[in-house]
Amino acid sequence: MTTAAPALRTLLRHRNRLLTGLAGLLWLVIVILSLLPGSERPHTGYSGNLEHFIAYLGTAAVTAFAFPAASLFRLALPFCLASGLFELAQIAIPGRSPGVDNWMASSLGALAGIIAVRTVARPLLMRCLGRTP
Repeated sequence: MTTAAPALRTLLRHRNRLLTGLAGLLWLVIVILSLLPGSERPHTGYSGNLEHFIAYLGTAAVTAFAFPAASLFRLALPFCLASGLFELAQIAIPGRSPGVDNWMASSLGALAGIIAVRTVARPLLMRCLGRTP
């Protein structure tokens, strides 16, 4: 075992509250950024599709950690639906332009985040802690 194992165990004892709260916070950030007028939205300088992919990948990864028993479908569907609704809502938001490509980037990012947690991150964490996933 590594010296980080006790700290990880402490975090895991409180993981439900921490991860659920963090997932909720990240969802709120996505909602706010998706519905802000174009002139008020921060820009990273990268393509919008990359921004969508990364934002949804991270949020979905945290959500997948927060709800490990949820199926892939139950985790991915809310992200796909929400990103589609945000794109539709942007029709009425000044300075925003909805796009199927943004919806696809968001949905693929969410799916990638969930799959990465399920197939790599969570099994690796469990192995580090001496447990089976």
